[in-house]
Amino acid sequence: MAKITKRMKKDGTCSYCIRVSNGYDRRGRQVMVNRTFTPPPGMTGKKLEKELQRQADAFEQEVHAGVLLDASMKVDDLIERWFTEYAEKKLKPKTVYNYRRLVPRISAGLGQLKVCQVKPAHLMAFYSNLEEQGVREDSTYTATPALLERLPHGKRGQIAKAAGIGDDTMRNVYRGANVSQSTAEKVVRVVGLPLSKAFTEHVKDGGRLNGNTVQHYHRMLSSVFTKAVQWGLVPENPCKRAEAPKAEEIDVQALEEKDVARLLEALQDAPAQFSVITQLALFTGARRSEICGLRWCDVDLDAGTLSIERNVQYIPGKGTVFTTPKTKRSRRCIKIGPECVQLLREYRQHQRAERLRMGTAWVRRVEIAGKMVENDLLFTKWNGAPIDPKTVTTWFPGFLAAHDLPPVHFHSLRHTNASLLIAAHVPVTAVSGRLGHAKTSTTTDIYLCRVHPVGGRCCIGCPDRCVYPDSGRKPRIKTEQPTGGGDDSAGPVGCFLYDGLCVVLFIGCKAHRNVPYLCLICRKQLEMNTHERE
Repeated sequence: MAKITKRMKKDGTCSYCIRVSNGYDRRGRQVMVNRTFTPPPGMTGKKLEKELQRQADAFEQEVHAGVLLDASMKVDDLIERWFTEYAEKKLKPKTVYNYRRLVPRISAGLGQLKVCQVKPAHLMAFYSNLEEQGVREDSTYTATPALLERLPHGKRGQIAKAAGIGDDTMRNVYRGANVSQSTAEKVVRVVGLPLSKAFTEHVKDGGRLNGNTVQHYHRMLSSVFTKAVQWGLVPENPCKRAEAPKAEEIDVQALEEKDVARLLEALQDAPAQFSVITQLALFTGARRSEICGLRWCDVDLDAGTLSIERNVQYIPGKGTVFTTPKTKRSRRCIKIGPECVQLLREYRQHQRAERLRMGTAWVRRVEIAGKMVENDLLFTKWNGAPIDPKTVTTWFPGFLAAHDLPPVHFHSLRHTNASLLIAAHVPVTAVSGRLGHAKTSTTTDIYLCRVHPVGGRCCIGCPDRCVYPDSGRKPRIKTEQPTGGGDDSAGPVGCFLYDGLCVVLFIGCKAHRNVPYLCLICRKQLEMNTHERE
């Protein structure tokens, strides 16, 4: 409700101050905005009353519609308005959560500046500060024996619920994994122990934020000031004239063919669910969150296809939620081979047995896309509830170490799939479609120059079809079936099935053996079967 206050001037004329609430700032204080109305001379009392009410109503509507913003507002308040008016409405929940985590450092560095005062120099100084040594002072915490005594088996779920954390997070606490300060504080409030006795603090002194992390700050601030331009607060976005932080090149890890074979053999003794998730990541190149979000209605075992329709993510404070795929092209259909089909058939029987064993404890319905649907998830917790993808990546390093396998990330299985297919001369468009990349250039930029078959070559045969790593020549994806050259041609010696595709391992001259290629028939089948869902 607008408040109207009459003000008398020294010259005897009067004006009216119209005050309207413009929400609350980050500290919970009400923000009031004013507008002054000076009536024209000769306006009668009734006309003045009607005009004042009209001005007040119009002003209040502008404020509530978000039209009225003040360029003198603080950056802190602008960011909060950006979250309310844009981010929480347009961005995915996980993205909003990650941006929220950036706010404390932005607030400390730029928060008290007026929006109209922010210049590119302020941003450059802020980015430089983020890259300095000692910026990362965040600590991690591990549980002490005193705390573990307060976490008996059978009551951990109740404690996790009371603390407002997930069951998987509570398992990490119990097994001695590093957890955040906020998690530690939530647990101690429930168990009744001081933080110093319940957890051991590990301080990350001397750390710095890498270029990729600083870029996240730059992208968020650029989005915030883009909205500030649209709202008429500033004439231009200062982030556009600030030099963006340089991203650090990420080393793409991929397993070699011999390690792939060892991994598949080791997975025979792994827990059924983790084994299937790992093999699907290796055979399809799908993302961790995409695999954990699969439903049986997405799988056509008769046709040998697997549809990617959603992601599943764990968001603190909200739990496990299902979201749309990462990009438009991430929504796709992937052809799977007969070995993968048989793997899923066996796993379905295993899951049915587990469901019968759990009885009424099994979660029957889950919320997906705002609707409660029958629970037909492929991968779940012990009771049928949606699984947190982080559970898989927490298990994976220990599994690799136990079987003396290279210490790669779980996402490296996706890299392995792509690298093998590209090295096998599968058309880059087909590889990009299977991976769900938004652009084909993403596939080539990440993988094309990272394929290093035996001998450091991207192909075999005569020199004009070979690309050396140091030659500066751009690798080319062949469309014809490669053949061995000269008198040393050895021809195909053996092959293995990779995702249902016959990948010839030993073909070409003796000097260039072990270079993987697809047979011509399989390559054509892949091009026909790999497609996007319209």
